[in-house]
Amino acid sequence: MIGRLFIAVQFLTRLPVARGLNSSESELGKAAAFFPLAGVIVGAGAALVFVLVQRVLPLPASVLCAIVFTAFITNGFHEDGLADAVDGFGGGWTKDRVLEIMRDSRIGTYGTLALVFIVLGKLNFLSSLPAGQIWRWLIVAHTAARWTILPLSAWLPYARVEGQGKLVAKQVGALEIIAGTITLFLVLLLIPWRAALATLFVTTLVTFVSGLYFRARLQGMTGDCLGAANQLTEVGLYLTAVILQRSDLLR
Repeated sequence: MIGRLFIAVQFLTRLPVARGLNSSESELGKAAAFFPLAGVIVGAGAALVFVLVQRVLPLPASVLCAIVFTAFITNGFHEDGLADAVDGFGGGWTKDRVLEIMRDSRIGTYGTLALVFIVLGKLNFLSSLPAGQIWRWLIVAHTAARWTILPLSAWLPYARVEGQGKLVAKQVGALEIIAGTITLFLVLLLIPWRAALATLFVTTLVTFVSGLYFRARLQGMTGDCLGAANQLTEVGLYLTAVILQRSDLLR
């Protein structure tokens, strides 16, 4: 189990882990159960950065430092997926053309705009929250965002013949989803029960709608699609937190 946790951390972050891990396709699929826990680690790191930096910097600057940290610690893995997916869906009309654009390492106008909007969204939404709530939502959002990989991988076939996402696709089963969901439920204890319910609703909604869109356009999904769902979930939860705060439901 510890080995699979290390595999999950190795796959989703740049954190150094034990050498000689058995990163076979089947083991990576089983390690997907720990993807939400890897999200806890990333979110907790961002929360720590925010709390420490806030002692010397204004709140928006502290939030930006936390966002930069998460992009650095994950190698921009999910942001890259978002940019490629938006480029593909925005520029391609057929499945083959969408997949071709996604595979192109160059970033286009759609992808650039998506990254600008997603970073601005994270920065503005988090900066609108009280400082005491920001660190909680960093952990919750990063955990929930990585949970979306599990149901999407179990639900949709992989749209390519090969690719990183195929290493996880269809290797995820009920046990992995249950284990990942337990992790998410435990993290939701950080926020009030109304906020926890809203988090579950928004996370499920983004996952379901994204899955329907991926299935309609590609008859499946790719690793880039998983990255896009991850980023949409994260920023969607920050927006949810702002709405709850303005409605006085975060107490």
